[in-house]
Amino acid sequence: MFTTEDHGRIHRRVIDGMQPLEYYCYRPKEWHPGRAMISVHGISRNAKEHVEGFITQAERHKSIIIAPYFPKSSFRRYQQLGVSADAGRADLAFDNIIQDAADWLQMQLYPLRIFGFSGGGQFAHRYAMFYPKRIKRLVLAAPGWYTFPDPDRHYPLGLRSTREWPKLKFSAERFLKIPTMVTVGEEDDLRDDDLNKERAIDAFQGFNRIERGERWITAMRSLGRAFDISTDFRLETIPNANHAYESYQSHPPFGDMVFDFLFDD
Repeated sequence: MFTTEDHGRIHRRVIDGMQPLEYYCYRPKEWHPGRAMISVHGISRNAKEHVEGFITQAERHKSIIIAPYFPKSSFRRYQQLGVSADAGRADLAFDNIIQDAADWLQMQLYPLRIFGFSGGGQFAHRYAMFYPKRIKRLVLAAPGWYTFPDPDRHYPLGLRSTREWPKLKFSAERFLKIPTMVTVGEEDDLRDDDLNKERAIDAFQGFNRIERGERWITAMRSLGRAFDISTDFRLETIPNANHAYESYQSHPPFGDMVFDFLFDD
C-alpha cells in the first residue's frame, strides 16, 4: 500500500510470479486523484530515465508516472506486443503491471494516457489499436515504423491475421477517436542501425522516421474521413532533436508538450 512517506520518490516495483515483472513509479508531493501517465521505453529499455525526465511535469500536473520495463530476455519483440499470440506477450504483461500499480496506489488508471518513445511508441499505438477502449490519449515519439489500418497487409505491417497472430480484431471507429500526437526530431531523418530497413517498410512507409510519421498520420486522417469521424491526429517536430531520447528531453518544451497533450481533455 502506498503511504504519504512514499511521495516525491521513484519506486521500483517487482511483481513476483513465474515471469517476474518490473516497473518504476513516481507519485508527486501533491497528487490529483486518478491522474496518471504511462511512459513506455524504447529499445535502450531506460524505464527509470523516463520517470526522471518527466518529474517536473508530474509535479506541475499533479500526476503519477508509471514506466513499465520490458527486458529483452523475456520481451524481445515487445514493440509488436509479443513474438506471437502465444509467446512473449508484452501486452498481457503491461496489463498486469497496470493492475498492480492500480492496487498499490489504490486508484483507477483506465482509460490510460500513454507516452511511448521509439519502440515504446510502436508498442503504444499497437496496444491502442487492439484495446482502444482502454486508452484516453496517446503521444508517440519517433516510432521507427507503424502498423497501418490496412486489412490486406499482414500484421504487424497491416492488420491482416497471420499464423502467429490469428483472429486480429480492429475497431476503426473506436481507435480513430483517440487523440494522438506523433513527435519526431527535426534531425531524425537518418537511416541508423536501429531503424527497420525492410524493403516492404521502406516502400510503403518511407525511408526515415519523419516520412513514416507523416504517412501514418495521413493514413489515419484519411481513414477518419472515410468513416466520417472527426479525428485528432497531429504531427509535431522537435527542434534540434535526433533519435537520442536525451535530445528530446534536452529541448525544454518537449516534456510540457507531452503532458499538455495527454491531459488536454
